Amino acid sequence: MGDQIRRDALLARLDEALARRLTLIHAPAGYGKTSLLAQWRARFDEDALLVAWLSLERDDSDPDRLAQYIALALSGVEPGEAMDEGDRIAAGVPSRAALSVIINRIAREKRPVVLILDDLHSAESAGVTDFLQSLIRHAPRNCHFIIASRDYPWLGQSVLAAEEQLLEFTAEDLKFSMTEAEAMLARPDGAPLGGDDVRSLIERSEGWPIALQLTFLSLKRGMDRRRFVDGFSGSSTELARYLSEQVLMSLPEDTQEIVIRTALLDRVTGEAVNLLCDRQDGWLILERLEHQGVLLTPLSPEREAYRYHQLFAGYLRERLARRDAGEARMLHRRLAEWFAGRGEAGEAVSHAIQADDDAMLAGIVENAGGWRLIPQGEQGLIERALAKLPAATVDARPLLVLARLYLDVKFGRMEAARAEYDQLVERAEAVETPPDLLTEIRVVGDVLVEYENVPMTFEDLLGREGLLRTLPADDHLALANVSESLGAKYYEGGWLERAMEPTLKAREHYQALGSPYSDMFTRFHEARIRYAQGRLKEAVTVLAAARGEIERNFGDRSDLAANCAAFEAELLYDQDRAGEAGALLEWALPHMEQFDGWVDVYAAAYFTAARSAAGAGALEEARGLLARAGDVARKRRLRQLELLADLCELELLLAYDSDLEAAQALAARIGLDALADAMSEESPLYRPVAVAATLCRVRLALIDGRHGEALAELAATERWAREHGAGRLLIELNLLQGFGSRAAGDLAKAQAYFDEAVGTAMFQDIVRPFVDAQRFVRQGLEEALAAAPRVDRFRAQFLKNLARALASRRPAAVPAAPDSLSDAEAAILLHLSQGYSNKEIARLIGMSPDTVKYRLKSVFRKIGVTKRRDAVRVSHERGLIAAADPAPAA
Repeated sequence: MGDQIRRDALLARLDEALARRLTLIHAPAGYGKTSLLAQWRARFDEDALLVAWLSLERDDSDPDRLAQYIALALSGVEPGEAMDEGDRIAAGVPSRAALSVIINRIAREKRPVVLILDDLHSAESAGVTDFLQSLIRHAPRNCHFIIASRDYPWLGQSVLAAEEQLLEFTAEDLKFSMTEAEAMLARPDGAPLGGDDVRSLIERSEGWPIALQLTFLSLKRGMDRRRFVDGFSGSSTELARYLSEQVLMSLPEDTQEIVIRTALLDRVTGEAVNLLCDRQDGWLILERLEHQGVLLTPLSPEREAYRYHQLFAGYLRERLARRDAGEARMLHRRLAEWFAGRGEAGEAVSHAIQADDDAMLAGIVENAGGWRLIPQGEQGLIERALAKLPAATVDARPLLVLARLYLDVKFGRMEAARAEYDQLVERAEAVETPPDLLTEIRVVGDVLVEYENVPMTFEDLLGREGLLRTLPADDHLALANVSESLGAKYYEGGWLERAMEPTLKAREHYQALGSPYSDMFTRFHEARIRYAQGRLKEAVTVLAAARGEIERNFGDRSDLAANCAAFEAELLYDQDRAGEAGALLEWALPHMEQFDGWVDVYAAAYFTAARSAAGAGALEEARGLLARAGDVARKRRLRQLELLADLCELELLLAYDSDLEAAQALAARIGLDALADAMSEESPLYRPVAVAATLCRVRLALIDGRHGEALAELAATERWAREHGAGRLLIELNLLQGFGSRAAGDLAKAQAYFDEAVGTAMFQDIVRPFVDAQRFVRQGLEEALAAAPRVDRFRAQFLKNLARALASRRPAAVPAAPDSLSDAEAAILLHLSQGYSNKEIARLIGMSPDTVKYRLKSVFRKIGVTKRRDAVRVSHERGLIAAADPAPAA
């Protein structure tokens, strides 16, 4: 790569070689070892430093010849010139004498001396190793050795490391960074590659410099960029040629065969080497390959397994398939049987698919549990397996049928899942079916019912508890599934205390099973229960821990991460941190719409986003979000979600639209009275719908002046909430009761209700119920503030914070002017006009950068612009911000 890309950070670190006796640069082919050394040498003036460079080849493995070449390199003579007699080493001179000549030449040199031995792996031999060890040990202090090699040489460096005289560079150090890759790939004529394309190439090449260099050459020759990037692999023509000539063919023939066979594995162990290559020394083979620099990397410091560079592995697999497809299938079949015997279903299925053996594949999936793999996080594996198997093969195996309908559930194909399940049950009842299989069918049926959001009575749930007692104590997956479903249904029915026990039991079973994927859903359920109980801080802690686990194990943009973000956004909103909630939902909500979900997670995401938009003055945007929720509900046959979306729209109309007739018309259209009347039933069709409908009907009655009617309904709902421990609901009920009591003339009771709401909320950082119900809250808050000197400081501070929160909002039911800004938005806009970046604004006003970004979007929407400079201009023109000096230059 010569001078193409300067590697300044590495060069600066390599300068430390002048303070160390030995520097080792060991990495496989193509990591730019020689290029780095060439750049480093070019930085020094010959008068300041003597650099002797030897590029070694196979013929240099004779220590006598190596000694002659070192002496020649140190002499600095040009080709054809005569060396000084004292520096010459004659042929046949004993190695000790040759060593003395070299050491004496170095000792006479006034400058620091650097001896670079490049490609030492080409000349390695026992004699060369012994000679170099002696030279490194006895050379004068002004001499520094830099050795570049594909293999890891053994030159006594452990002693030098203990003396802090060793500097090492590995492949990990030599990988190209994003910046370096962009610099290289920007060189071809035409439009540069986009950041996403470069990032994709970096990920697939793992920063391997030669792969990116060959990419540059291919693009320079005019290859179609899009097609090249999408198809980039180890089989790309230039890279395949390099891998063949420089890596594979440099190995002995028997080693080549080992490498080709073991490249079928993503995780190579000594046992796997023995299996595939009919050997008994697999671990020694891997150790030798690692030292030979064969693009083989240990997966842990303990070296319990290795992996090949993904481009090298891809090249080797294609080479084997082209050489002998039958042999490749035979090896995959051998691996599938081996992994299945070890209980490693994922690996077994992957290799069975590649073995192209449908009977083996079906048997492995069935023996591994079929549908059971999905809640253990192997959904993608089941998708691949079922896509490979003929429909008739799946139809003949009930566990595979259950897996297929479970996938339908996960992808929201509820109608297909229900039809398949009913047919399976009918077939099972028509013949003598083993009890264990009937249990499997019932457990998957419970999952289907939960996703369909089928209503259940309290008696139904007690019956499900009975099912738990019939399941084997060691069937952790079945026990976990039923327990989790039971907890979710108890929660939905409002039996919060009853919901917690099976939820935590489900977690224990998932943990016993070693299934972190399904374990995360129990954490979501637990957080929901605690939040409904009014224990918001505990819910926040549960979700924070879950998020950490999800990011470590599944990624920060996985389906689990999106679900977690939805629930976290709801809690942030309740703390009046709508900007942060919106920033989370900005990516999570679109992600969720593409994957599976259930009523709770959709409701949390859509309704939080809608409430945030309405609170920011964008009521029509909020209604658009609720319309999307309705579309998802109809597509996935989630009637409860559809009803809740209608009720959320009514709630927002009552809070943010002055047209009471429009709200009343919507109430009539959705049948509000019938939905709210269900609250009095012991097991209504959907308890969350009954609660939401009751709150909407009460608000309508209070606005309409029917205070006595509203208070009677609130009293009945309060009794239910207290019996069920619904602490979060009690805050809203108390605020509405306080308003109704004040309107009815009972000021003492009104203040008591308001005080109870504050007492519950202030220790949990719950703010938003007061803000969203501001038309019912303002007077109670003013009275409480007037009494502030008589209350404790913590309560007084909470009341002041509430007052500030309400002051920054427009009065309820008064349409916002299109360019009205909250205090926070005005502050952000002011800093924006002064030239500050989003990150700088975040630091100045104590917000996260995501929150600043979210609020800026709200500002742009309100004033009708899309660019920062237009926002500043329009705001000055309208007088929304005062003229200010630009930010000082950094």
